[in-house]
Amino acid sequence: MATSGGKSRREEASDNSDDELTPLANEIYGGSQRTVQETKGWDVFREFPPKQDSISMETQKWLEFTVRMLKVLAYFVTFIVVLASGVIAKGTVLFMTSQLKKDRRIAYCNRNLGRDKQFIVSLPDEERVAWMWAVFAAFAIPEIGTLIRSVRICFFKSSKRPTPVQFIVVFLAESLQTIGLAIMFFIVLPELDVVKGAMLTNCLCVIPAILGLLSRNSRDSKRFVKVIVDMAAIVAQVTGFIVWPLSENKPVLWLIPISSLCISLGWWENYVTRQSPIGLIKSLGRLKEELNASRYYTYRFMSIWKILLFLMCILFCLWMDGDEPAMFFQLFNAGFGPHNIVVEEIQIQLGGTVIPDLVNATLTGDSVEVAAVYKSAFYVMLIQMFAAYFCYIFGKFACKILIQGFSYAFPINLVIPLVVNLLIAACGLRNGDNCFFHGTVPDYLFFESPPG
Repeated sequence: MATSGGKSRREEASDNSDDELTPLANEIYGGSQRTVQETKGWDVFREFPPKQDSISMETQKWLEFTVRMLKVLAYFVTFIVVLASGVIAKGTVLFMTSQLKKDRRIAYCNRNLGRDKQFIVSLPDEERVAWMWAVFAAFAIPEIGTLIRSVRICFFKSSKRPTPVQFIVVFLAESLQTIGLAIMFFIVLPELDVVKGAMLTNCLCVIPAILGLLSRNSRDSKRFVKVIVDMAAIVAQVTGFIVWPLSENKPVLWLIPISSLCISLGWWENYVTRQSPIGLIKSLGRLKEELNASRYYTYRFMSIWKILLFLMCILFCLWMDGDEPAMFFQLFNAGFGPHNIVVEEIQIQLGGTVIPDLVNATLTGDSVEVAAVYKSAFYVMLIQMFAAYFCYIFGKFACKILIQGFSYAFPINLVIPLVVNLLIAACGLRNGDNCFFHGTVPDYLFFESPPG
């Protein structure tokens, strides 16, 4: 009974209490017997949102169609920009490295010098130095951007100091990648024609492929298929950077495996996981997660160190090539200022304008000096950096809106095949007619064309 009485009292109290959710449509309004349904909006102590006019079905269809079209447009615009900027960035890098080889000879257009004669040109040291500076700037400016971002975040946000182990791992990986890039740019690529050089850049993910294979665990769907693909990727890349040293018969090209392995170390973080069944990979996965808190603190120093290390590698490569390292600084003004290019006449060979063997061509002793287009290195450097930046920005955009499969990964995989085909076509046209690009590309500059 006590329980029943308490319950009745609670119900009575509940009925007599002021409920904020119940409109005051009772007898308190002068005996009005209106129900809640008859209550006007102005006659309650609650604010209702204004009624929305219903959108017609036709308008809704057009809205959905517009959203779909914008999404399709985003897919294709991002795809095209990533592909085009990737091709331009890769092509301009290969163009820059083609000008670095010492004593390199290329055929010169005879349109303004005598159509019944043939000419060759070798780039002087000041021209080579200008292109070395262009390559150096293309490497250093993104690192300066990294430095500015790291300093900004460390000063205005927060960043944790890395442990000695974390710093040593990052230091070794970034330093080896920088050394590998310097070897690739200043020693390997100048010794290869551009088609082989472009194909070689497909062999720079050996360490990631190995780490990806070792990171597979039983939780992965289709693990067996993925392991087979990983092994095929490793074999293809290893075969790629061993074929050229064997086929070219140049001892210096045995630096290709060393350079490729060092470069590939830079992406180790993306391919390790704590779910790996292997203890070392699991430890690296744990270390990767810990690096997120100290990354910007570390890269305040690493970005500066990488620029200095890359510069030291350039000077070392000059010394190994028999040049004075100081000329890298001494010829800066001459390389980016007005200077002349010496064009030499050679004996006419069979085949008209086609010169099959420039190395063994016989000079007639006649030569002429032409003014260099001395801003060429600067312009190509700008094109390379802007193309690489657009590729990065649009790739980042694709990942943010979750269209990276079609609009980022797919075009990135198409870059090398497209670059190779474009280079084969361009070099074929230039070999067939030395004046084909006259007026577009300076006659003394071009890619290192494949023979024939």
